[in-house]
Amino acid sequence: MGELECKPADIPGFDSLWQSVSPKTDFAAMGCGTYRRMPGPVLPYVVDAVHRTLRDAGVSPSAVSHIVFATSDPTLARLPHDFAIRVIDAVGLIGCVPHLLSFQRCCSSQTALRHGRQLFADPGVHNVLVVALDFTPDDRDRVRDYALFSDGAASCVLTRGAPGLVRLVSSSIHVDKDGLRGHDSILSRKEVADKALTAVLAASGRRLEQITKVFTANLYQPLMLFNAAAAGLPPDRLHYAETLAAYGHCGNTDWMINLADYHEKSGIVAGQTYLAQAPAQGFHACTLLEGSA
Repeated sequence: MGELECKPADIPGFDSLWQSVSPKTDFAAMGCGTYRRMPGPVLPYVVDAVHRTLRDAGVSPSAVSHIVFATSDPTLARLPHDFAIRVIDAVGLIGCVPHLLSFQRCCSSQTALRHGRQLFADPGVHNVLVVALDFTPDDRDRVRDYALFSDGAASCVLTRGAPGLVRLVSSSIHVDKDGLRGHDSILSRKEVADKALTAVLAASGRRLEQITKVFTANLYQPLMLFNAAAAGLPPDRLHYAETLAAYGHCGNTDWMINLADYHEKSGIVAGQTYLAQAPAQGFHACTLLEGSA
């Protein structure tokens, strides 16, 4: 996370900005008290996240075959052209092939996770890194539809054979064509969420009531609770409120941050089913995970 802890009121003209993008909504209901800002380039944060991931997994940098970066559309335009090479050199990822997933807004990292898994079709691949990042240099740009953006980077490593914290069971992303053009509605958001959730459950052979916890996005709380209720998910299954209060919305890194936060506080349990989900304007992504720790 960015190390500078800031309050929404620190952003000049915050109240007006919020009402311009989320009219007739009370920001206090969002549940966000502070957000984090990176005062410098994003590279050191990504390198630190990757180092921590490899250390915790006991994986040598030289044993990583691929690194898949994921970011939302605005952040992509802010990255230097040689960003991937800088990360590879800083971490010592010898012989590692870089990939990039974007254009799916805050759902990009879940597609990156699925893409990383597909790379294991090559029998020579044993470890794949997935890195999600989002940051906003201008504080005024942090205020967006039903969200206050924070700066964060998160990573995970997919490993062949060895049991990790969780196992990827199934994943899905669906498109809300109205949302892509900024004309989404409660109905269109519900329809795309239903399609994504139905798809991951069908592919896994599991039922909605088997889901132990949901790692969702750190967005406007009334909206997230409505979406959960519409999908048949009890509010107490959602894990996001505390990270939302402290960090705000960290773009496509939210589900990773919330999973890590839950594991630290409660612990992922072997055999139990977990859902990572990411709603975004025009998309909804779901990933079903099984605890293997």
